[in-house]
Amino acid sequence: MSDPNINHNNTNPPPKKKGGSSIALIVGGLVVAVIVLYWLFAGGTDVENTDVIGDETNISVESEAAEESLLETEEPVVESVEETGTAIETEIDETATEIGTEIDETATEIGTEIDETEAETDDTEVIEVEGDAEVVQ
Repeated sequence: MSDPNINHNNTNPPPKKKGGSSIALIVGGLVVAVIVLYWLFAGGTDVENTDVIGDETNISVESEAAEESLLETEEPVVESVEETGTAIETEIDETATEIGTEIDETATEIGTEIDETEAETDDTEVIEVEGDAEVVQ
């Protein structure tokens, strides 16, 4: 009889797969992604400006609401603009007058300081001596 503990099946197990299929999957995915991105961003031909707008461009916008609001105002827009311009001119004139006054006051102060400094320097006495030398007391 035969021994039940002995295995007479001498076949080797199948060889294990080696890596590489995952790299092929990643490279294939990247190639597909690049092709899709190229298709999205580089598709079509450039459009020339003349094809779109032609030789002349005529744009007109008409609004009944704007026309009605201008008609409903009590004073015309031109008068409002003129009043604003007059107010700005008045403000500019007042500011120029203030600046002119400040300049005059500063010039007076500087002139006074110069006169005082000259008066202090005039108090010194210069005695001339023979030759080129000067003696200051």
